[in-house]
Amino acid sequence: MTNLDWSVLALYFVFLLIVTVAFKRHATSADGFIKGNGAMTWWMAGATAFMTQFSAWTFTGAAAKAFEDGLSIMFVFWGNALGFFVSALYFAKRYRRLRVATAMDVIRIRFDKMSEQVFTWSSFPITLVGAAIWLNGLGAFLSATFGISIDITIISITALVTFIALSGGVWTVSATNVIQLVLLVTITVVVGFTAAQHIVTLPVESVPEVIMGDDIAVWQIFVLWAGVMMLKQTLNTNNALSSYRFLITSNEKEATRSAMLAGVLFLIAPLLWFSPPWFVASMGIDLAQAYPGLGAGANNGAYLYYIEHYMPQGLLGLVMVAMLAATVSPMTTALNRNAGIVVNNIYLSLINPKASDEQQMLWGKVSTLATGILAGIVALLFARIEGYSLFDIMMIFTALLQMPLSVPSFLALMSLRTPAWSGWATVCVGLVVSAFMHFIFDVVWLEPLTGALNSREQIDLIIVATLLAHIFITGGFFIATQWLGDAKPINNEVSERINTPMSVQDQTPIDHSNGIFMGKAMTALGVIVALFAVTTDNLSDAGIFIGIGFAILLCGFALASMSNRLHKLTLAESV
Repeated sequence: MTNLDWSVLALYFVFLLIVTVAFKRHATSADGFIKGNGAMTWWMAGATAFMTQFSAWTFTGAAAKAFEDGLSIMFVFWGNALGFFVSALYFAKRYRRLRVATAMDVIRIRFDKMSEQVFTWSSFPITLVGAAIWLNGLGAFLSATFGISIDITIISITALVTFIALSGGVWTVSATNVIQLVLLVTITVVVGFTAAQHIVTLPVESVPEVIMGDDIAVWQIFVLWAGVMMLKQTLNTNNALSSYRFLITSNEKEATRSAMLAGVLFLIAPLLWFSPPWFVASMGIDLAQAYPGLGAGANNGAYLYYIEHYMPQGLLGLVMVAMLAATVSPMTTALNRNAGIVVNNIYLSLINPKASDEQQMLWGKVSTLATGILAGIVALLFARIEGYSLFDIMMIFTALLQMPLSVPSFLALMSLRTPAWSGWATVCVGLVVSAFMHFIFDVVWLEPLTGALNSREQIDLIIVATLLAHIFITGGFFIATQWLGDAKPINNEVSERINTPMSVQDQTPIDHSNGIFMGKAMTALGVIVALFAVTTDNLSDAGIFIGIGFAILLCGFALASMSNRLHKLTLAESV
């Protein structure tokens, strides 16, 4: 890390602080702290939806998967794209029309209070484990870069994200998400474009197996894995527990547009994200020798290796900014989401239904702080796990812990015929399925069908088998409950809500002045980044900084211009 890299990092923290302080004023009530009074624009909600679907793990654990197994990683991220397109076509507007504050409110009105509490308490460990994986991904990257302890990295980033989430709730979270989205996309797209240029110039024989990887012999396992990944990501994107990203928008139209924005970004961006590790793999680089400090996780440094050896001086600082953005964004969102659940679905629902706004704000902030601390502790424990890569931990975690909740919450609006108790009952069945697959199922049972399997094939098949078991057994049980109870009262209420477009009275007016401020801030940031070009030694290196800076400037100018026009139009209509 050079002085220029440190300057870039310092600039990033200054901008985060400015945006956090500027938007702190919006969170003056519990509703504003939790869901921004339901007044978010589509681009703020879309940025949050996009940024919460990945983290620094994308550039460490997932980059290691790209380095080792080629294009296979794309099916995970294209699954996100497919999921958001499905959201835009069906789910986004329906979730927004429910007119609720949190994802657990969706569970309560679709099922019952018992299901609300089961989902609420079950979701907390999932949030903690997910945040721990994100922190470990970033910790691995920073550890390789600075040579400092991964524990110090985890503690520092935990403190940062907790501060942002505490300051202004969903307003500071969403505002910083927009800034970080622009930074991350512009930086990684320019870096990925340079890597793609290198790849197309390589001789064909130097390119390794690029579809399945070079250590899988049973192609049917790969096809199953790819299909299940697409389905899993679609399910996780559209279940009721993920509906918070649409509940913060002002109306169903804004919710649909936010989903479409996230889908388009996930369709294109991953190709450029993984071009650097693909190029490093094509060069036959031994990452274990390059990063001995990472031990068995040396391949997590594939993206970093490309930056250090093929990018100009100073760009490492910008990439560090992108890595921080990729973890800070989903973590701040997760902390804010947990705060909303604690306030609405535990405190108001069970403890103090008549709580004042000040009491709700206090509980929201205390729960944000507690979740941040616990996430850091779990991340420190995860840093000591050996034998599994970050990618494998993420996939196994999803299959075992998330699926019991995701299946019934995904089907909640797909089938309104199941009784109220079908929600919590399906979670119980899902946990039994997970326990069986984790503690009893042995992948060697399938070897008479597949033949002997290597370690990668075994892990992939475990993930496939677990997810399919949940889809057919857990999902099948949920559908079957429609013949075991009466759902008519719930069916009628939910059906009426999702089929009734939001009226003007249901919507909170959008404050477009927020976009003007953020657009101007990004324009200034783009100019500053472009000025880093004067520190380079040649025109091609200067062009990289100018390209990134110009892209940020263009996004900021477009946002400020659009918001200014809409702000004037709103003022004219109010006269």
